[in-house]
Amino acid sequence: MSAKFEIGLIRLRIEKECGGVVTLPTESDLFKKGLVLSVYGGHYIIPGSLPYDGYHDLHLPHDPPLYPTLARVPQTGFTCAGRHYGYYADVASGCQAYHLCEQNTAASFLCTNGTLFNEQFQVCDQFYNVRCGSPYIDL
Repeated sequence: MSAKFEIGLIRLRIEKECGGVVTLPTESDLFKKGLVLSVYGGHYIIPGSLPYDGYHDLHLPHDPPLYPTLARVPQTGFTCAGRHYGYYADVASGCQAYHLCEQNTAASFLCTNGTLFNEQFQVCDQFYNVRCGSPYIDL
């Protein structure tokens, strides 16, 4: 999108919101003066409100955190009985812990804080990419 087109859209929006004609500097005046325009990123959920930026909202510190922050593998009711060889997420730990099952015995591991075990891809993945305990679906 060209700068001329973007400034034209901004001009139309301001005129519409103010209910009349508003005289704005031309784009060449703006560039000559070295004016920097600030534009909010994100999605407007409620018209007329500030935009909501879900991506950055997920990455800001939360209290309590949006994901488990375990220091060691917790004791849960997870068992490998009846499971085939492979890696399995421990849903009781919020999927931060996972287990390697082999012949009804388990070796237990813990994903780092901020990641959860993704059974579909068999890796520790960012928490917002994992639906713990849900069937495999595209996020």
